Amino acid sequence: MAKQKTVYVCDKCGYESPKWFGRCPVCGEWNTAKEFQLKDTDTESKSIRSNETGMDEPHPRFVDVDKAYETLEESRVRTNLPALDEILSGGIVKGQVILLGGEPGVGKSTLALQVCTSIVKEEKEKVVYYISGEESISQVALRAKRLGIANSNILLSSETQIEEVLKGIDIQKAKMIVIDSIQTLSSVDIDSPVGGVVQIRAVVEKVRIFSKKYGIPSLLIAHVTKEGAIAGPKLVEHVVDTVVYFEGERTTDYRILRVQKNRYGPSGEISVFQMTENGLESLSDDALVNYSQTPGNVLTSAYEGSRPINVQIQALVSRVKVASGRRISHGVDVRKVIIISAVLSRHLNIPLDFHDIYINVSGGINVTDSGCELAIAGAILSSFLDVYVGNTFMVGEIGLDGSVRPTVNIARRIENAKKLPISSILIPSHAEYGGNSKSKLSKAEKSEKSEKFEKLERIDNVRQLFNYMLDLKKGAE
Repeated sequence: MAKQKTVYVCDKCGYESPKWFGRCPVCGEWNTAKEFQLKDTDTESKSIRSNETGMDEPHPRFVDVDKAYETLEESRVRTNLPALDEILSGGIVKGQVILLGGEPGVGKSTLALQVCTSIVKEEKEKVVYYISGEESISQVALRAKRLGIANSNILLSSETQIEEVLKGIDIQKAKMIVIDSIQTLSSVDIDSPVGGVVQIRAVVEKVRIFSKKYGIPSLLIAHVTKEGAIAGPKLVEHVVDTVVYFEGERTTDYRILRVQKNRYGPSGEISVFQMTENGLESLSDDALVNYSQTPGNVLTSAYEGSRPINVQIQALVSRVKVASGRRISHGVDVRKVIIISAVLSRHLNIPLDFHDIYINVSGGINVTDSGCELAIAGAILSSFLDVYVGNTFMVGEIGLDGSVRPTVNIARRIENAKKLPISSILIPSHAEYGGNSKSKLSKAEKSEKSEKFEKLERIDNVRQLFNYMLDLKKGAE
Protein backbone atom coordinates (compact mmCIF):
# COMPACT_ATOMS: atom_id res chain seq x y z
CA MET A 1 0.00 0.00 0.00
CA ALA A 2 1.45 3.32 -1.03
CA LYS A 3 2.06 5.81 1.74
CA GLN A 4 1.55 9.55 1.57
CA LYS A 5 4.64 11.72 1.66
CA THR A 6 4.60 15.46 2.28
CA VAL A 7 7.10 17.64 0.39
CA TYR A 8 7.52 21.38 -0.07
CA VAL A 9 8.37 22.63 -3.54
CA CYS A 10 9.42 26.14 -4.59
CA ASP A 11 6.88 27.51 -7.04
CA LYS A 12 9.59 29.50 -8.88
CA CYS A 13 12.54 27.18 -9.40
CA GLY A 14 11.24 23.74 -8.36
CA TYR A 15 13.48 23.27 -5.30
CA GLU A 16 12.16 20.40 -3.20
CA SER A 17 12.52 19.97 0.56
CA PRO A 18 10.93 17.68 3.17
CA LYS A 19 10.58 20.68 5.51
CA TRP A 20 8.86 24.02 5.08
CA PHE A 21 11.08 26.98 4.21
CA GLY A 22 10.39 30.71 4.19
CA ARG A 23 13.04 31.67 1.67
CA CYS A 24 14.11 29.36 -1.15
CA PRO A 25 17.83 28.55 -0.76
CA VAL A 26 18.22 28.24 -4.55
CA CYS A 27 16.43 31.22 -6.14
CA GLY A 28 16.16 33.38 -2.98
CA GLU A 29 12.42 34.08 -3.35
CA TRP A 30 10.23 34.39 -0.26
CA ASN A 31 6.97 32.55 0.47
CA THR A 32 7.17 30.28 -2.58
CA ALA A 33 6.98 26.95 -0.72
CA LYS A 34 3.95 24.88 -1.73
CA GLU A 35 2.89 21.73 0.14
CA PHE A 36 2.22 18.61 -1.92
CA GLN A 37 1.26 15.06 -1.09
CA LEU A 38 3.23 12.42 -2.97
CA LYS A 39 2.95 8.65 -2.99
CA ASP A 40 5.90 7.03 -1.33
CA THR A 41 7.72 4.28 -3.17
CA ASP A 42 7.28 1.01 -1.21
CA THR A 43 8.64 -2.35 -2.32
CA GLU A 44 5.88 -3.00 -4.82
CA SER A 45 6.07 0.39 -6.48
CA LYS A 46 9.85 0.15 -6.69
CA SER A 47 9.51 -3.18 -8.45
CA ILE A 48 7.05 -1.75 -10.94
CA ARG A 49 9.30 1.25 -11.62
CA SER A 50 12.30 -1.00 -12.19
CA ASN A 51 10.32 -3.03 -14.69
CA GLU A 52 9.31 0.10 -16.58
CA THR A 53 12.86 1.36 -16.87
CA GLY A 54 14.38 -2.00 -17.64
CA MET A 55 16.55 -2.02 -14.50
CA ASP A 56 15.22 -5.39 -13.26
CA GLU A 57 17.67 -7.39 -15.37
CA PRO A 58 20.10 -9.53 -13.34
CA HIS A 59 23.14 -8.37 -15.26
CA PRO A 60 23.92 -5.22 -17.26
CA ARG A 61 23.91 -5.44 -21.05
CA PHE A 62 27.00 -4.33 -22.95
CA VAL A 63 26.93 -3.37 -26.63
CA ASP A 64 29.85 -2.82 -28.97
CA VAL A 65 30.31 0.90 -29.70
CA ASP A 66 30.41 0.38 -33.50
CA LYS A 67 27.17 -1.58 -33.46
CA ALA A 68 25.60 1.03 -31.19
CA TYR A 69 26.53 3.83 -33.62
CA GLU A 70 25.22 1.90 -36.62
CA THR A 71 21.98 1.26 -34.77
CA LEU A 72 21.74 4.98 -33.94
CA GLU A 73 22.15 6.08 -37.56
CA GLU A 74 19.71 3.48 -38.83
CA SER A 75 17.10 4.44 -36.24
CA ARG A 76 16.88 8.10 -37.28
CA VAL A 77 13.45 9.17 -38.46
CA ARG A 78 13.54 11.71 -41.29
CA THR A 79 11.09 14.59 -40.92
CA ASN A 80 11.38 15.40 -44.64
CA LEU A 81 11.94 19.03 -43.62
CA PRO A 82 15.55 19.69 -44.70
CA ALA A 83 16.11 22.61 -42.33
CA LEU A 84 14.81 20.65 -39.33
CA ASP A 85 16.71 17.47 -40.23
CA GLU A 86 19.91 19.50 -40.56
CA ILE A 87 19.82 20.98 -37.06
CA LEU A 88 18.83 17.58 -35.63
CA SER A 89 21.92 15.98 -37.22
CA GLY A 90 19.98 13.95 -39.77
CA GLY A 91 16.60 13.36 -38.16
CA ILE A 92 14.87 12.21 -35.00
CA VAL A 93 16.31 9.25 -33.12
CA LYS A 94 13.97 6.51 -31.94
CA GLY A 95 13.12 7.09 -28.30
CA GLN A 96 14.30 10.70 -28.44
CA VAL A 97 12.42 13.21 -26.28
CA ILE A 98 12.36 16.72 -27.80
CA LEU A 99 11.23 19.83 -25.92
CA LEU A 100 9.99 22.56 -28.28
CA GLY A 101 9.67 25.93 -26.55
CA GLY A 102 8.49 29.29 -27.79
CA GLU A 103 6.18 32.19 -27.16
CA PRO A 104 2.44 31.70 -27.73
CA GLY A 105 1.50 32.20 -31.37
CA VAL A 106 5.03 31.83 -32.77
CA GLY A 107 4.10 28.68 -34.75
CA LYS A 108 4.95 25.69 -32.53
CA SER A 109 1.71 23.81 -33.23
CA THR A 110 2.02 24.52 -36.95
CA LEU A 111 5.53 23.08 -37.03
CA ALA A 112 4.40 20.04 -35.04
CA LEU A 113 1.58 19.29 -37.50
CA GLN A 114 3.93 19.61 -40.46
CA VAL A 115 6.39 17.23 -38.79
CA CYS A 116 3.58 14.73 -38.17
CA THR A 117 2.49 14.86 -41.80
CA SER A 118 6.02 14.45 -43.13
CA ILE A 119 6.77 11.47 -40.88
CA VAL A 120 3.69 9.40 -41.75
CA LYS A 121 3.77 10.26 -45.44
CA GLU A 122 6.25 7.50 -46.26
CA GLU A 123 5.12 4.86 -43.76
CA LYS A 124 1.38 4.58 -44.10
CA GLU A 125 1.13 1.65 -41.69
CA LYS A 126 2.41 3.87 -38.88
CA VAL A 127 0.44 6.57 -37.01
CA VAL A 128 1.29 9.71 -35.07
CA TYR A 129 -0.53 10.47 -31.84
CA TYR A 130 -1.24 14.18 -31.43
CA ILE A 131 -2.45 15.06 -27.91
CA SER A 132 -3.77 18.61 -27.56
CA GLY A 133 -4.60 19.70 -24.04
CA GLU A 134 -5.07 23.36 -24.97
CA GLU A 135 -7.34 23.03 -27.99
CA SER A 136 -10.23 20.80 -28.86
CA ILE A 137 -10.02 18.22 -31.63
CA SER A 138 -12.09 20.42 -33.94
CA GLN A 139 -9.69 23.35 -33.45
CA VAL A 140 -6.69 21.21 -34.34
CA ALA A 141 -8.58 19.86 -37.36
CA LEU A 142 -9.27 23.42 -38.55
CA ARG A 143 -5.56 24.25 -38.38
CA ALA A 144 -4.72 21.07 -40.26
CA LYS A 145 -7.28 21.93 -42.95
CA ARG A 146 -5.82 25.42 -43.30
CA LEU A 147 -2.38 23.89 -43.81
CA GLY A 148 -3.74 21.44 -46.37
CA ILE A 149 -3.14 18.43 -44.13
CA ALA A 150 -5.52 15.51 -44.65
CA ASN A 151 -4.02 12.32 -43.31
CA SER A 152 -5.84 9.51 -41.55
CA ASN A 153 -2.61 8.39 -39.91
CA ILE A 154 -2.60 11.40 -37.57
CA LEU A 155 -4.75 10.55 -34.54
CA LEU A 156 -6.00 13.44 -32.41
CA SER A 157 -6.96 13.47 -28.75
CA SER A 158 -7.80 16.11 -26.16
CA GLU A 159 -7.06 13.92 -23.11
CA THR A 160 -5.23 15.73 -20.29
CA GLN A 161 -4.34 12.80 -18.04
CA ILE A 162 -0.95 11.35 -18.92
CA GLU A 163 -1.76 7.82 -17.72
CA GLU A 164 -4.80 7.60 -19.99
CA VAL A 165 -2.80 9.00 -22.89
CA LEU A 166 -0.08 6.39 -22.60
CA LYS A 167 -2.62 3.58 -22.22
CA GLY A 168 -4.33 4.56 -25.48
CA ILE A 169 -1.14 4.41 -27.55
CA ASP A 170 -0.61 1.35 -29.73
CA ILE A 171 3.12 0.73 -29.44
CA GLN A 172 3.13 -1.41 -32.59
CA LYS A 173 1.76 1.35 -34.82
CA ALA A 174 3.04 4.45 -33.05
CA LYS A 175 5.63 6.39 -35.03
CA MET A 176 5.74 9.49 -32.84
CA ILE A 177 3.94 11.20 -29.94
CA VAL A 178 3.21 14.94 -29.90
CA ILE A 179 1.96 16.64 -26.71
CA ASP A 180 0.68 20.21 -27.06
CA SER A 181 1.35 21.50 -24.52
CA ILE A 182 3.12 19.80 -21.63
CA GLN A 183 1.72 22.36 -19.15
CA THR A 184 -1.84 21.14 -19.72
CA LEU A 185 -1.25 17.50 -18.82
CA SER A 186 -1.34 16.07 -15.30
CA SER A 187 -0.70 12.83 -13.44
CA VAL A 188 -3.11 11.15 -11.00
CA ASP A 189 -0.15 10.26 -8.78
CA ILE A 190 0.57 13.92 -8.03
CA ASP A 191 -1.72 16.02 -5.85
CA SER A 192 -0.85 19.47 -7.21
CA PRO A 193 -2.33 22.02 -9.62
CA VAL A 194 -2.05 21.47 -13.35
CA GLY A 195 0.93 23.32 -14.80
CA GLY A 196 2.87 23.38 -11.54
CA VAL A 197 6.49 22.43 -11.27
CA VAL A 198 5.75 19.05 -9.67
CA GLN A 199 3.13 18.12 -12.27
CA ILE A 200 5.31 19.10 -15.23
CA ARG A 201 8.25 17.15 -13.87
CA ALA A 202 6.12 14.05 -13.26
CA VAL A 203 4.51 14.18 -16.71
CA VAL A 204 7.84 14.64 -18.51
CA GLU A 205 9.39 11.77 -16.56
CA LYS A 206 6.52 9.39 -17.46
CA VAL A 207 6.76 10.34 -21.13
CA ARG A 208 10.53 9.87 -21.07
CA ILE A 209 10.28 6.38 -19.55
CA PHE A 210 7.62 5.40 -22.10
CA SER A 211 9.63 6.71 -25.07
CA LYS A 212 12.87 5.02 -24.01
CA LYS A 213 11.19 1.70 -23.27
CA TYR A 214 9.36 1.34 -26.59
CA GLY A 215 11.65 3.45 -28.83
CA ILE A 216 8.93 5.95 -29.76
CA PRO A 217 10.12 9.56 -30.18
CA SER A 218 8.17 12.26 -28.36
CA LEU A 219 7.77 15.95 -29.14
CA LEU A 220 6.78 18.03 -26.10
CA ILE A 221 5.57 21.58 -26.74
CA ALA A 222 6.01 24.16 -23.99
CA HIS A 223 5.37 27.88 -23.74
CA VAL A 224 7.95 30.35 -22.52
CA THR A 225 7.62 33.32 -20.18
CA LYS A 226 8.56 36.93 -20.86
CA GLU A 227 12.01 36.19 -19.47
CA GLY A 228 12.48 33.47 -22.07
CA ALA A 229 12.25 30.50 -19.69
CA ILE A 230 9.99 27.51 -20.13
CA ALA A 231 6.66 28.30 -18.47
CA GLY A 232 6.90 26.38 -15.25
CA PRO A 233 10.43 25.22 -14.53
CA LYS A 234 13.51 24.98 -16.67
CA LEU A 235 14.49 21.94 -14.64
CA VAL A 236 12.86 19.61 -17.18
CA GLU A 237 15.52 20.55 -19.72
CA HIS A 238 18.00 18.11 -18.19
CA VAL A 239 15.45 15.29 -18.43
CA VAL A 240 14.81 15.51 -22.19
CA ASP A 241 17.31 14.71 -24.93
CA THR A 242 16.90 17.80 -27.10
CA VAL A 243 15.76 21.35 -26.33
CA VAL A 244 14.68 23.48 -29.29
CA TYR A 245 13.48 27.08 -29.09
CA PHE A 246 11.26 28.70 -31.69
CA GLU A 247 12.08 32.42 -31.92
CA GLY A 248 10.58 35.19 -34.00
CA GLU A 249 8.70 38.46 -33.94
CA ARG A 250 4.95 38.33 -34.44
CA THR A 251 5.19 41.34 -36.73
CA THR A 252 7.50 39.52 -39.15
CA ASP A 253 7.20 36.28 -41.09
CA TYR A 254 10.68 35.03 -40.18
CA ARG A 255 11.10 32.32 -37.56
CA ILE A 256 14.37 31.06 -36.07
CA LEU A 257 14.61 27.48 -34.80
CA ARG A 258 17.53 27.21 -32.36
CA VAL A 259 18.87 24.03 -30.73
CA GLN A 260 19.90 24.76 -27.14
CA LYS A 261 20.70 21.16 -26.21
CA ASN A 262 21.13 17.98 -28.23
CA ARG A 263 22.45 14.66 -26.97
CA TYR A 264 22.56 13.25 -30.50
CA GLY A 265 24.41 16.08 -32.21
CA PRO A 266 25.90 19.56 -31.83
CA SER A 267 24.00 22.24 -29.95
CA GLY A 268 23.59 25.86 -31.02
CA GLU A 269 22.44 25.01 -34.55
CA ILE A 270 19.81 27.29 -36.10
CA SER A 271 17.47 27.18 -39.07
CA VAL A 272 15.46 29.93 -40.69
CA PHE A 273 11.79 29.52 -41.59
CA GLN A 274 9.12 31.77 -43.07
CA MET A 275 5.52 31.64 -41.92
CA THR A 276 3.14 31.46 -44.90
CA GLU A 277 -0.52 30.62 -45.40
CA ASN A 278 0.47 27.03 -46.11
CA GLY A 279 2.67 26.70 -43.04
CA LEU A 280 6.39 27.05 -42.41
CA GLU A 281 8.83 27.05 -45.32
CA SER A 282 12.61 26.64 -45.06
CA LEU A 283 14.76 29.59 -46.11
CA SER A 284 18.42 29.99 -46.95
CA ASP A 285 20.83 31.69 -44.55
CA ASP A 286 21.09 34.86 -46.63
CA ALA A 287 17.32 35.42 -46.36
CA LEU A 288 17.93 37.45 -43.19
CA VAL A 289 19.99 40.03 -45.08
CA ASN A 290 18.16 43.13 -46.31
CA TYR A 291 20.39 45.19 -48.56
CA SER A 292 20.24 48.91 -47.96
CA GLN A 293 21.96 51.81 -49.73
CA THR A 294 22.13 53.94 -46.58
CA PRO A 295 24.90 54.45 -44.01
CA GLY A 296 25.02 52.29 -40.92
CA ASN A 297 24.60 48.88 -42.61
CA VAL A 298 27.38 46.29 -42.45
CA LEU A 299 27.38 42.60 -43.39
CA THR A 300 28.94 39.95 -41.18
CA SER A 301 28.74 36.27 -40.35
CA ALA A 302 27.69 34.96 -36.95
CA TYR A 303 28.84 31.50 -35.95
CA GLU A 304 25.89 29.52 -34.56
CA GLY A 305 26.59 25.95 -33.54
CA SER A 306 28.80 24.34 -36.16
CA ARG A 307 28.13 26.65 -39.10
CA PRO A 308 28.12 30.39 -39.89
CA ILE A 309 25.04 32.37 -40.86
CA ASN A 310 25.07 35.68 -42.73
CA VAL A 311 23.48 38.62 -40.92
CA GLN A 312 23.29 42.38 -41.35
CA ILE A 313 24.12 44.82 -38.56
CA GLN A 314 22.20 48.09 -38.63
CA ALA A 315 23.22 51.16 -36.60
CA LEU A 316 21.74 54.61 -36.09
CA VAL A 317 23.76 57.32 -34.32
CA SER A 318 21.75 60.40 -33.40
CA ARG A 319 23.04 63.64 -31.85
CA VAL A 320 21.63 64.68 -28.45
CA LYS A 321 22.11 67.77 -26.28
CA VAL A 322 23.15 65.93 -23.12
CA ALA A 323 26.38 64.05 -22.38
CA SER A 324 24.61 60.79 -21.58
CA GLY A 325 23.45 59.25 -24.80
CA ARG A 326 21.31 56.13 -24.72
CA ARG A 327 22.37 52.70 -25.93
CA ILE A 328 19.50 50.59 -27.26
CA SER A 329 19.92 47.34 -29.16
CA HIS A 330 17.75 44.61 -30.63
CA GLY A 331 19.43 41.30 -31.40
CA VAL A 332 22.71 42.27 -29.69
CA ASP A 333 23.46 42.44 -25.98
CA VAL A 334 23.27 46.08 -24.98
CA ARG A 335 26.33 45.65 -22.76
CA LYS A 336 28.38 44.73 -25.82
CA VAL A 337 27.16 47.91 -27.55
CA ILE A 338 28.15 50.00 -24.51
CA ILE A 339 31.66 48.51 -24.45
CA ILE A 340 32.24 48.95 -28.20
CA SER A 341 31.01 52.56 -28.14
CA ALA A 342 33.29 53.28 -25.16
CA VAL A 343 36.28 51.80 -27.00
CA LEU A 344 35.55 53.93 -30.08
CA SER A 345 35.15 57.08 -27.99
CA ARG A 346 38.39 56.50 -26.09
CA HIS A 347 40.72 55.47 -28.90
CA LEU A 348 39.27 57.60 -31.70
CA ASN A 349 38.50 60.67 -29.60
CA ILE A 350 35.02 61.06 -31.07
CA PRO A 351 32.08 62.41 -29.00
CA LEU A 352 29.87 59.34 -28.95
CA ASP A 353 28.77 60.26 -25.42
CA PHE A 354 26.70 63.04 -26.97
CA HIS A 355 24.92 60.60 -29.29
CA ASP A 356 22.20 58.00 -28.98
CA ILE A 357 23.23 54.66 -30.51
CA TYR A 358 20.63 52.21 -31.76
CA ILE A 359 21.68 48.73 -32.96
CA ASN A 360 19.50 46.24 -34.79
CA VAL A 361 20.14 42.85 -36.40
CA SER A 362 18.16 42.37 -39.57
CA GLY A 363 15.77 39.42 -39.52
CA GLY A 364 15.21 39.36 -35.75
CA ILE A 365 18.07 36.95 -34.95
CA ASN A 366 19.96 37.25 -31.66
CA VAL A 367 23.72 37.52 -32.16
CA THR A 368 26.09 36.50 -29.33
CA ASP A 369 29.19 35.72 -31.41
CA SER A 370 32.22 37.91 -30.58
CA GLY A 371 33.26 37.76 -34.23
CA CYS A 372 30.52 40.28 -35.06
CA GLU A 373 32.06 43.03 -32.90
CA LEU A 374 34.01 44.54 -35.81
CA ALA A 375 30.80 44.77 -37.85
CA ILE A 376 29.04 46.50 -34.95
CA ALA A 377 31.86 49.03 -34.67
CA GLY A 378 31.84 49.53 -38.44
CA ALA A 379 28.08 50.13 -38.47
CA ILE A 380 28.40 52.71 -35.66
CA LEU A 381 31.19 54.59 -37.45
CA SER A 382 29.34 54.40 -40.76
CA SER A 383 26.29 56.05 -39.25
CA PHE A 384 28.36 58.56 -37.25
CA LEU A 385 30.34 59.68 -40.31
CA ASP A 386 27.31 59.38 -42.59
CA VAL A 387 29.21 57.28 -45.10
CA TYR A 388 27.87 54.35 -47.09
CA VAL A 389 30.27 51.42 -46.86
CA GLY A 390 28.69 49.45 -49.69
CA ASN A 391 28.27 45.71 -49.40
CA THR A 392 31.25 45.46 -47.06
CA PHE A 393 31.78 42.29 -45.05
CA MET A 394 33.49 42.61 -41.64
CA VAL A 395 34.48 39.93 -39.14
CA GLY A 396 36.67 40.23 -36.08
CA GLU A 397 36.79 40.76 -32.33
CA ILE A 398 37.50 44.13 -30.69
CA GLY A 399 39.59 44.38 -27.53
CA LEU A 400 39.42 47.07 -24.86
CA ASP A 401 42.75 48.42 -26.09
CA GLY A 402 41.22 49.13 -29.48
CA SER A 403 42.86 46.19 -31.23
CA VAL A 404 41.10 44.02 -33.79
CA ARG A 405 41.70 40.37 -33.01
CA PRO A 406 41.08 37.20 -35.01
CA THR A 407 38.08 35.06 -34.21
CA VAL A 408 37.29 31.42 -34.87
CA ASN A 409 36.71 30.02 -38.35
CA ILE A 410 37.31 33.23 -40.32
CA ALA A 411 38.03 31.29 -43.50
CA ARG A 412 34.72 29.45 -43.29
CA ARG A 413 32.87 32.69 -42.58
CA ILE A 414 34.35 34.23 -45.72
CA GLU A 415 33.47 31.18 -47.79
CA ASN A 416 29.89 31.46 -46.55
CA ALA A 417 29.89 35.19 -47.36
CA LYS A 418 30.44 34.38 -51.03
CA LYS A 419 26.70 33.73 -51.21
CA LEU A 420 26.23 37.50 -50.80
CA PRO A 421 27.00 40.18 -53.40
CA ILE A 422 29.79 41.70 -51.31
CA SER A 423 32.35 44.05 -52.79
CA SER A 424 35.02 44.09 -50.06
CA ILE A 425 35.95 42.40 -46.81
CA LEU A 426 37.71 43.56 -43.64
CA ILE A 427 39.46 41.03 -41.42
CA PRO A 428 42.10 41.21 -38.66
CA SER A 429 45.73 41.41 -39.80
CA HIS A 430 46.77 38.18 -38.13
CA ALA A 431 43.76 36.18 -39.23
CA GLU A 432 44.59 33.08 -41.24
CA TYR A 433 42.87 33.16 -44.61
CA GLY A 434 44.19 31.76 -47.88
CA GLY A 435 47.21 30.27 -46.13
CA ASN A 436 48.65 33.69 -45.22
CA SER A 437 48.46 35.54 -41.93
CA LYS A 438 50.36 38.64 -43.09
CA SER A 439 49.04 41.83 -44.58
CA LYS A 440 50.44 40.88 -47.95
CA LEU A 441 47.99 38.83 -49.99
CA SER A 442 48.82 35.36 -51.22
CA LYS A 443 48.28 34.22 -54.79
CA ALA A 444 45.10 32.43 -53.80
CA GLU A 445 43.81 35.60 -52.16
CA LYS A 446 44.76 37.72 -55.16
CA SER A 447 42.87 35.37 -57.45
CA GLU A 448 39.90 35.35 -55.10
CA LYS A 449 40.04 39.14 -54.85
CA SER A 450 40.04 39.67 -58.59
CA GLU A 451 37.14 37.28 -59.13
CA LYS A 452 34.91 38.16 -56.19
CA PHE A 453 36.04 41.20 -54.22
CA GLU A 454 37.13 44.65 -55.17
CA LYS A 455 39.54 44.62 -52.22
CA LEU A 456 40.49 42.64 -49.15
CA GLU A 457 41.69 44.79 -46.25
CA ARG A 458 43.51 43.70 -43.11
CA ILE A 459 43.40 45.99 -40.08
CA ASP A 460 45.07 45.97 -36.66
CA ASN A 461 42.97 48.40 -34.64
CA VAL A 462 39.90 50.64 -34.65
CA ARG A 463 42.02 53.59 -35.82
CA GLN A 464 42.62 51.83 -39.14
CA LEU A 465 38.89 51.08 -39.33
CA PHE A 466 38.19 54.78 -38.83
CA ASN A 467 40.67 55.74 -41.56
CA TYR A 468 39.04 53.22 -43.87
CA MET A 469 35.71 54.96 -43.33
CA LEU A 470 37.27 58.38 -43.95
CA ASP A 471 38.76 57.18 -47.24
CA LEU A 472 35.34 55.98 -48.35
CA LYS A 473 33.84 59.33 -47.40
CA LYS A 474 36.49 61.24 -49.37
CA GLY A 475 36.01 58.95 -52.35
CA ALA A 476 32.26 59.55 -52.30
CA GLU A 477 32.75 63.32 -52.25
